[in-house]
Amino acid sequence: MRTAASRHLTREFLPAMGAYAVVLLAATFALRHFDMPALRATLALLPLLPLLPLLPLLPLLPLLPLLPLLPIGFAARAMLRYVRACDELQRRIELEGMGLGALLLCLGSFSLGLLARADVLDVDGIVVLIWIMPIYVLLYGACKSVAARRYR
Repeated sequence: MRTAASRHLTREFLPAMGAYAVVLLAATFALRHFDMPALRATLALLPLLPLLPLLPLLPLLPLLPLLPLLPIGFAARAMLRYVRACDELQRRIELEGMGLGALLLCLGSFSLGLLARADVLDVDGIVVLIWIMPIYVLLYGACKSVAARRYR
């Protein structure tokens, strides 16, 4: 049964995640195809008059990888509003799912770190950091379903 809170979450969360996917793909494309030295050389060679409105934005180019955080912030806000709008039982289920998911993520990442420190695994830290949030979301979903099953 879908409550008003879950319908409201869907209306807020899905557009935020769609925007996240678009912004992430665009930022990744831009970072791969626009090297900073090449961009500086292009700006030096082109007539500057048409580019004058863009010049104040050039110092912000290194912040391009952080652009996907904006829609993720909207998704997090939608999730927080959803939890606040839930009844007591649903709120407990959501928070148990979040807490258990966070605990499993911490245990898993700590174990991965120990294995990497012992040279059992070769782990790229950047890849690990990028995958923390998607793995947490999956763990949260699985733990939430386990918590919901406990209260049936």
